[in-house]
Amino acid sequence: MAAPHAGHDPADDPTGRYDVVIYGATLAGIMAALRLRLRGLRSLILEPTGHVGGIVAGGLVKSDGPNIDAAHAGLTRSRFFGGIAAEYGAADAPSQVDGAQYRFEPKVAERVAARLIAEAGATVLVNQRIHGPADVDVTGRRITAVRTADGWQRARFFIDASYEGDLMAAAGVPYVVGREPADRYDEPYAGFQPVQAYRRGPFRPNTLYPVGPTPGSAAGEGDDKVQAYNFRGVLSRDADRIPFPKPDDYDPKRYLYLRQLLAQRDIPGLSSIVTHTALLPNGKYQTNQALFIGFDLPGASWAYPDGTWRRREEVIAEHVRWHQGMLYWLANDPSLPQSFRADARTFGLPPDEFVDSPHGTGFPHALYIREGRRMIGAKVLTQHDLRKPNNTTATPVCCWKYGMDCHVVQYYAEGDDTIVGEGTLSGTEKNPPVDLYQIPAECLFPAAGGIENITVPLCFSASHVGYSSPRMEPNYGMLGEACGELAAQSIRTGQPVQDYRYPELAAALTEHGSVLDLPELR
Repeated sequence: MAAPHAGHDPADDPTGRYDVVIYGATLAGIMAALRLRLRGLRSLILEPTGHVGGIVAGGLVKSDGPNIDAAHAGLTRSRFFGGIAAEYGAADAPSQVDGAQYRFEPKVAERVAARLIAEAGATVLVNQRIHGPADVDVTGRRITAVRTADGWQRARFFIDASYEGDLMAAAGVPYVVGREPADRYDEPYAGFQPVQAYRRGPFRPNTLYPVGPTPGSAAGEGDDKVQAYNFRGVLSRDADRIPFPKPDDYDPKRYLYLRQLLAQRDIPGLSSIVTHTALLPNGKYQTNQALFIGFDLPGASWAYPDGTWRRREEVIAEHVRWHQGMLYWLANDPSLPQSFRADARTFGLPPDEFVDSPHGTGFPHALYIREGRRMIGAKVLTQHDLRKPNNTTATPVCCWKYGMDCHVVQYYAEGDDTIVGEGTLSGTEKNPPVDLYQIPAECLFPAAGGIENITVPLCFSASHVGYSSPRMEPNYGMLGEACGELAAQSIRTGQPVQDYRYPELAAALTEHGSVLDLPELR
């Protein structure tokens, strides 16, 4: 984003060309824009990166749908994931479920995203970053404009569909980063969880990078730490694959623990780690954490949510070094068996993906932000909402069921040869189960007395534990649809979003396929 225009007043742009400004061309932002178009409203999408589609176009191409398939519905399913299925055309593909496809190539996801933005009639401006309160004009309890490189953009309503939550934060919406203490919402899984931690070894020594200092917190104490981020890489075995490049600052010593872990588990090659994530039908593979020491980088994510964009770029660069260096190490390090290295060299980066990535062709352009800021809204979704049988709400916007999935928050040493991976909620490689639940509209906007013309589908109102289950892209899309309908209603009635009329919202959502209730809830 260009430098702020000193002295420029939002009132200088009286044209009101847009009804709604959406910050973030994520799946949620696109679904909001599509809903708004169906209500005859005009959207401007401001995207802080150079690409549309969010992380599903940036590398997260093995999408986690709900444990009950019928819970995934609306335009998110029919138009986005259904649109991806239509791109491939094979109705019986193993990665398709009733016309929706959940494993796909990034280039296909970005193509479908761009097509839906065009269908929504939305204007998109890329590389438009909000840096703080100076970039958002608030009068009373209403946002009136946001600053872009092209000047101030005015609208009647605003949707923060970003992973960072910069618009809501700049507008003064209350939020939290990190983990609440267990007594904040009486959540047994909240805060520092040394008992529910992985303990792995032997690792000698056990204090090197990326292991951090031993926390001084008491069990259940809150902190500002967030779970690990990573790049969701895409690998290819085709003849035209790009060999894993050697980073300029490559340091094989970073992967000492991975080397020890590979030997302990007798893992013969990279194929045994990634081939279960084939992105049918074109033979590409998805990387994720995979092992206790893997592509995640616990501890490196903490500065991202509340950081400046310069600090965030430093966080991204550290993740690039870790991931790219690991791929090169797997294929070339002489400490690995020759057979392992040979197997790793059968993989490479796909030359037809991420062709303009700032990190090199074939490497994802987007870091996977698993958890950033979280709004403190009219309703805070907590552990109790996820695990209460037959949990219904009076104002549902969707249904969801997915285990409480929190990746490791931090590594620290214990004893002489143990590394603790703390932050997971089960202490095992399985997620704690949840019951089918509904997400209420009140999680999508500030409490009464707060900003009256904003909704937030990604950094929605939830505790750290409550966020761990619904933080999946298919669900974000459905929440984006609800945010679009809430915006449309608020514009139509002229009332604060907090004064929305639920029967009208429910009718608008279900008109285009949303599912608000399921027999399994009864």
